[in-house]
Amino acid sequence: MQVQSAAAAAQPARILVLEDDVFNAMLMEEALQAAGHEVVGPALTIPRAMKLLEDGAVDAAVIDLQINDDVSFDVGRRLDELQIPWAITTGHAPNAIAPRFSHVRVLPKPFTVASLLKFVDATLQSRLG
Repeated sequence: MQVQSAAAAAQPARILVLEDDVFNAMLMEEALQAAGHEVVGPALTIPRAMKLLEDGAVDAAVIDLQINDDVSFDVGRRLDELQIPWAITTGHAPNAIAPRFSHVRVLPKPFTVASLLKFVDATLQSRLG
């Protein structure tokens, strides 16, 4: 898969991926790497995502709303505290997302690789604006 997104062409980013479905995590990792980004993780659990955030520099994050039997709002709050742009992927209805996170982009599942890359580019652009 030889695809490079516009944002990655300008400046590759370190992107944290939090996704509990191994297949989706692998798909996202492969697509983001092929687009020129470095994937942090992917994290399959909330504690792992929190550890990765504390361990190193992250330019942006894409997190699944539902992680096993929990929601990823703690990770979102930490990303906001660190002023790291982030986005949510979810199969849930938009009203499942807490109003506090109305500033966060949402990519509905299922999604295509092209829509994921466009979504990540828009998230990365938000850190510049």
